[in-house]
Amino acid sequence: MQKFVFSLLCLSLFACGQKPANQNTLDKTQQTLIKTTIEFKEKMHNFGSLSAGEIVLITFEFTNTGSANYVIDNINSDCGCVKASFDKQAVKPGSTGRIEVEFDTSGLVGREYKSIEINGNSKELKHLAIFAEVKNELLDIKN
Repeated sequence: MQKFVFSLLCLSLFACGQKPANQNTLDKTQQTLIKTTIEFKEKMHNFGSLSAGEIVLITFEFTNTGSANYVIDNINSDCGCVKASFDKQAVKPGSTGRIEVEFDTSGLVGREYKSIEINGNSKELKHLAIFAEVKNELLDIKN
């Protein structure tokens, strides 16, 4: 039984350690855009209590508060269990953009914190975060 629990724990750690390479990359000519500023309506989201295996979505909205178009180059996460999608069109000054984040709790257990890095032509590197308490019947971790 201990070998089974250890194997599941190792599997969940390795599954979460995968980092997608340049997910949703735009062409390289857009990397030299003028820097601008963006503001997120919400930078963090707590999904609360989830069961392992659930897949949940959150849409983060931002506004281009600068004077140049904002273009996302790519989005990276610290876990393969997080996938982000975004509109590849430029967000004009004063307009709103969206980033949809999908969180797959398969193989996870306990308190989970995942960070999301947004690489675009903003003056500052932007980060988002999601949280959840994942209950997994196959693994029972005692605090």
